[in-house]
Amino acid sequence: MKLFFVSILAALAFALPAINVAAADPLEAVCAKPSAKNSPTCQQYFEQKGDSTNPNPVVSTIQTAANLIAIVAVIGAVIIIIISGFKYVTAGGSIGGSRAGDSPTKAKEAQATLVGAVIGLIVVAFAWTIVNFVTSRLIHT
Repeated sequence: MKLFFVSILAALAFALPAINVAAADPLEAVCAKPSAKNSPTCQQYFEQKGDSTNPNPVVSTIQTAANLIAIVAVIGAVIIIIISGFKYVTAGGSIGGSRAGDSPTKAKEAQATLVGAVIGLIVVAFAWTIVNFVTSRLIHT
């Protein structure tokens, strides 16, 4: 089971750099030309882009780390939710263990794992939101 988690996380680690590559800005190359800088579209583009052409390296590092940790945590939580659901389905009966060979602890453990994973997702979502709020509103200004 541990080997399964490690292989999934290793495969996802190679897929993470592709996320930044997929986000292309079509106006960046066009508005970089000197002849296009005076066009209304490029002026609006530079206004909306704001100070992101020269971001604070500390802020961008914190946001990148927070995004990476959140992605890994969410992927891990989803995998744990799937596994706990599978354990709950194959626990063999109700939580009380009404049939011969049923173990009441298997269903309870699966339920506790599921609740823990969902609580972990909520904690990660709040932490990510707080980090992004602090870096964008308080540090970035």
